Amino acid sequence: MPDPSFSNPKPVVHLVYTVPLGKTLLKRAIIRGLRLTHVTPLHRYANEALIDWQHPIRAPHSITYNLIRAIRARGYTVRLYSLYEQGVIRRKPGDVLIAAPLPTGILGVTRERKDDRASITSRTIREYPGKQNYIIMPYAHDEQYSVFAKDLIQENNRAGGGSIFIGGKIWEKDWESKSPFADLGALRKVHVTSMGVNAAEYPFVKSRFNPKGKRRYLYIGHTAWYKNTAELERIAERMPEYEFAHIGGGEVKGWKKLANFAPLTPEFVARLAEEFDIFVNVSTADPQATTIVEQMCFGFAVACTPETGYDYPTLTELRTNDTEYNVRTLLHLQHADEDELLTCSRVNRQTAEERHGWGQFTDRILDFTEIRQTR
Repeated sequence: MPDPSFSNPKPVVHLVYTVPLGKTLLKRAIIRGLRLTHVTPLHRYANEALIDWQHPIRAPHSITYNLIRAIRARGYTVRLYSLYEQGVIRRKPGDVLIAAPLPTGILGVTRERKDDRASITSRTIREYPGKQNYIIMPYAHDEQYSVFAKDLIQENNRAGGGSIFIGGKIWEKDWESKSPFADLGALRKVHVTSMGVNAAEYPFVKSRFNPKGKRRYLYIGHTAWYKNTAELERIAERMPEYEFAHIGGGEVKGWKKLANFAPLTPEFVARLAEEFDIFVNVSTADPQATTIVEQMCFGFAVACTPETGYDYPTLTELRTNDTEYNVRTLLHLQHADEDELLTCSRVNRQTAEERHGWGQFTDRILDFTEIRQTR
């Protein structure tokens, strides 16, 4: 496949992040075949027509999609790599690297403590050190979540490179006393504290709540340690007269499994909104759970811990390990006046629109990386 940059030379940004798998088994087989034969993958030139974006585009793919668009809008050429690729990126002087690190092993319910040195991010940063290398990653103070990238961040920082940490303000606060990276000293870093969402793809569908005493609870997410689903199980055990449901990988005892995965199309969520009322998340170390800002858009009542990365006053605050408090709080929502819930829902929608636009998210990253307008 010819390289378009030869005929149209411009600054190049090499972006290493998540890339969607093909929608069909045939497309996935083609992608695997190209990888095995070392042919340039279909996504390399970030051609939207060759990448199976599934709308609404959900995180983390939404980050990839919107960064590509924002980089191009500033006049740069984009090269896209999956963070699961191996090898080294062939770069020219002046090229910029924005790359997500990968832990050894797999991104599962637990996480190793070292980065995968064979991954394309780790190899490129170590073999081509420099100030135009930027590590980008979701970040929480939780050591198990973040520490795998510590050595790579230290080496990159010594070479003048930067770090981009995606996560709520709680994970920027108390850095010196709580971050597993605090002992690295002064880092060249930026915190991106407002996860982006395209609110137009997440319409306000919750126009009414079920009667008091009959409201249902919903959790969307997997069961990795930082999701703290053991607390969800304790809540359900203490509230046997109410209905709880779950969409996502793994099992949560007491929460009815609706699906392993479901695209949050307006039609699907409108049906959910007829049955369910209160979205619950009790994470202990979530950088900034995208499911919460999505539910803010849809209009569900949201009850969550600050450790999900959100602390708006119209979100009902839960605690990571205080079941008695959480049960009392969820019972309050069960019996709250509908007008009170609808008022909070409308404010949450407005907050999502005003504070979580993709322009705010991508501008903060590109300004930090000095990717300036070239047109």
